[in-house]
Amino acid sequence: MGINALSCILLTLLIQASGSDWLNCAHITECHCKWSSGKKTASCVNAGLTQIPRLATDIQVLDLHGNILRELYEDAFVATELLNLQRLNLSATHLHFLHHNAFRELRILIELDLSSNELTQLPPDTFKGNDRLRLLVLNDNPLSQLVAEQFPALQHLKKLEVSRCRLRKVHPSAFVNLRALETIYVHQNHLSYLHPDTFNLPVLKTLTLADNPWYCDCRLRNFHEWYLNSNVGNEELVCVGPRSKSQNTWRDLDSEDMACPPTAITSPSVIRTELGADIYFGCLIRGDPMPTVSWTFHLEEITNNSNRNSEITIYKYRFRHFNEYKDDFVNKTAQWVNVTINNVTSEFAGEWKCTAKSIVGEAYAYLTIFLPKARVATARSAPDYSNILIAAGSMLAMAGTGIIGTCICWKTRRRVPSSRSFTDQEKKLIDTSLAASCERTSTDMGSFGFEMFERSVSSENCMEPVHITIEGPSGGYPRPPAEFSLPAPYGNIFISVQVKSHKDKVPDLLGGGSTLPKRSRTCLLRPTYDNMGPRVTATGSSTWSLPGANAGDLKESTLSDNFSSEFTAL
Repeated sequence: MGINALSCILLTLLIQASGSDWLNCAHITECHCKWSSGKKTASCVNAGLTQIPRLATDIQVLDLHGNILRELYEDAFVATELLNLQRLNLSATHLHFLHHNAFRELRILIELDLSSNELTQLPPDTFKGNDRLRLLVLNDNPLSQLVAEQFPALQHLKKLEVSRCRLRKVHPSAFVNLRALETIYVHQNHLSYLHPDTFNLPVLKTLTLADNPWYCDCRLRNFHEWYLNSNVGNEELVCVGPRSKSQNTWRDLDSEDMACPPTAITSPSVIRTELGADIYFGCLIRGDPMPTVSWTFHLEEITNNSNRNSEITIYKYRFRHFNEYKDDFVNKTAQWVNVTINNVTSEFAGEWKCTAKSIVGEAYAYLTIFLPKARVATARSAPDYSNILIAAGSMLAMAGTGIIGTCICWKTRRRVPSSRSFTDQEKKLIDTSLAASCERTSTDMGSFGFEMFERSVSSENCMEPVHITIEGPSGGYPRPPAEFSLPAPYGNIFISVQVKSHKDKVPDLLGGGSTLPKRSRTCLLRPTYDNMGPRVTATGSSTWSLPGANAGDLKESTLSDNFSSEFTAL
């Protein structure tokens, strides 16, 4: 008996010792473990944790509010073996990513708080496996929308909170798997419309919808009726729009007041076609109550008829296979009013008008038909270039005349005038006064067209005849002196005088002040010098033959040769 009693005491002590280990929270100083409402509770509020702590596996309540977890990956609680959790608080833990299998192994989880985080979406299978879940809190997450079958089948979920989640759209079947829901908080979101089937749940008792921007037109009419007849809420819901119903309460509005003014859109808005073609166009009409529609052309309403060789058909088409859950489920009034014209003629060209009218307003849309204008083909004649040719010829003639005149002036200036007979006065000037009694004859000078003068001596004292020839610049005998090779305004025609000596005397042919006849005026220059340049005597002296030149400036000399040459330039 003593041994058995001792064994029982030791076993009891061991159980007590092992049972009290969870209270030290695995020596995590930031956490506090205690009994709360008969459950083992670990509170790690604002502990600065970045991951799920490793605590005793039999912890039932874990509060991690205010930590910095940021992300929860697949089977996040399996690694820590915290599989006995019944209540889990992850509010304000900066979560922005949540794997859809993060809570998969928490089979006995009853309450889950994910509020005040940064979750923008929830995968539809996020809570799959949490079959005992009764409370789910998602407040203050920027979810923006809840998609179809957003939540898996949670047969025990009684309360769902999605307030202040910036919801703009909730699919009609978002809560379809939550058949046990009794309370839903959807207040303070951005909802304007809801489908009447959205909260059509069998045991729903409480629904909060306050502080949403409700737009009280035809798209909210059916849900408005459902809510007033469901008795799931006693809030005073207020309309934000349209302007005519702003600040009206839901209970002050009848179903007829929840109307949509008509809208009209033509498709296409412009048609370009050819004569004789078949065309069709339409007008998309929306509005509730259903508006009446008409097409007009040139202020005349168009009806089904045959006009001359054309036929007009108007028909209406409504969406018979409208999916109110997938498509625009809040507006099922859309219809097409189409027009077909066979064998188009020019009388149909212009602006067509589509008009939609109802008790709440009117709408208009326009369509324009363009047809090509008739064109008359005209023969093209060759362009008349006669005037152009005349003008061009005149300009060329004037230019040619100017060029010819310029050349003539230039030639006149550069060359000696054509052959002519000198007057007696001019002949007297050319005479070099060799012998006063010498007879004077003249003959033609040949190729240069100047007169050649010969002097014959009738007495003993007369010298041999003097031959005066005109030589060009590129040859002749003797060669001109160097001063005649320089560019000068008086030209390069030279007079060479050759005489034979007589009794060993060579006369200075130009020493007596003799000069050439004064050159006639050209079209451009008036000559300054009578003979247009310098002259050189046989003695090598030179002078400018100015009108007042002094003959004493010239020198006479005796040459060893039996001929004398003097030059002057024109």
